[in-house]
Amino acid sequence: MEKSNYDFSVPNRQSYVAIIMILFKTINVVARQLFPVLVVILVGGSKQKGDYILWFVIAVSALTMIYSTINFFRTYFIVENDELILHTGIFSRKKISIPFSRIQTINFEQNIVHQFFSVSRIKVDTAGSEKNEFEFHALETVKAHALRDLVLSVKKEVEPSADATLNEETIIAPSYTKIMSLNPSDLLKVGLTENHFKSGGLIFLFFFWIYQNLQEVGVDVDEYSQEVPDWEWGIYSVLIIISLLLIISIVISLFRTLIKNYDLQFLRTARGFKIVSGLFTKREISALDHKIQHISWSDNLLKRLIGFKDLSLNQASGTELNTKQNIHIPGCSVHHIQSVVDTLFGTTDFESFVLQGIDRKYFERFALIISMILFIAGLLTYFIDQIDKMLPVLIVGIYFILTRYISYRKKSFGHNNELVFICGGIFGEKAEVLPMYKIQAVEIHQSPYQSKHQLCSLSLFTASGRIKIPYIKLSTGRTLSDTFIYKVESDKRMWM
Repeated sequence: MEKSNYDFSVPNRQSYVAIIMILFKTINVVARQLFPVLVVILVGGSKQKGDYILWFVIAVSALTMIYSTINFFRTYFIVENDELILHTGIFSRKKISIPFSRIQTINFEQNIVHQFFSVSRIKVDTAGSEKNEFEFHALETVKAHALRDLVLSVKKEVEPSADATLNEETIIAPSYTKIMSLNPSDLLKVGLTENHFKSGGLIFLFFFWIYQNLQEVGVDVDEYSQEVPDWEWGIYSVLIIISLLLIISIVISLFRTLIKNYDLQFLRTARGFKIVSGLFTKREISALDHKIQHISWSDNLLKRLIGFKDLSLNQASGTELNTKQNIHIPGCSVHHIQSVVDTLFGTTDFESFVLQGIDRKYFERFALIISMILFIAGLLTYFIDQIDKMLPVLIVGIYFILTRYISYRKKSFGHNNELVFICGGIFGEKAEVLPMYKIQAVEIHQSPYQSKHQLCSLSLFTASGRIKIPYIKLSTGRTLSDTFIYKVESDKRMWM
């Protein structure tokens, strides 16, 4: 077997390609730091001050690069007594020991340089850690897979009950069942159905940021704009700008989808799921069944027309903000999602759930606040004789009120003996499914307004984050809280 060619009981270092990766990372950091300085110098900022900043950034980056390169030669790992042991550090040595039993997943990543030199970036994720405790920039791909196979085989011996049906051959060379993949036609559909308003907004903010920075460095943009012939800024000009932003955002979405999800493969393993994707950077991410805390899926109007949904497998992590622990699979069908649900939670019929809506005051209070803001804004524009500026504010206010109403109408929740099912969305549909026994804590929150009307918001805390059910009757919230807590305390299954 390939893995027998490697002796992990002796010090193993990264491939020398890691030095290239470190240099590339440093150059990338330098480029990011220098960009604002170059903008200031090019548009007429203080050249002397810019030179000082430039040399300071170069000096700091050079020292960082030298330190990282020396650290490369001082860093190695060994396997001893079913533990992965990392030695690192220059002036002060550090030793990190990770028992195999704590290792949850070993993920690989390959950019173009990795693929050219047949190396992989390896990330070892452990239970209860908010980041990857063990990470190498470049390890020979065959050696990296051999290390993973070794960890899996030892974990199998330590935890024989985890997969009693697996034989030794399956452990050494795990088999995968393909759930779905994205071909070029699917990638095109996914890119065309992304949230283009978000991309358009980012483009607008980018140009606004450039405008602001030019003003700060002394370039009078308004003076230059006076030299441009007057345009009849009417409805046609606005439509042209919106159309251009939309076209640019669609192109960006297509490229982003192609780069991130190229040759996407969503696979089922013996103990979890695995996703492989990427054009320039190929990522291989795994999620074990027991680490998945809850799942969710959503769509929008465009995705619904072609039957696509985005599926998320939310894993346990050390912090709610660590979204890198989650697996996101675009372009799923209802059949794919049902297959994942049945695999994780058993055969589930969501039509049998009795769903309840939230209280109407969720919408009424918000609409009242927005209406008051619009009224005050209208009075201010009237008194300063700028009433014509009120129209955009009024449109935005009406948009917020309408979307809140749609959200109120769609938000609902229910549960059976095992699962909590929460629905929502605005222009699309969103659903979340959470096993009760994986709930870590339940919180009933009341604002003064909610307390006055005997309402509350219920928060369900899991190892992958918080799920909130807003504006429900206080009596309902207490009943749900008691039900969930009883289920957690009486269920003997482990959440991890």
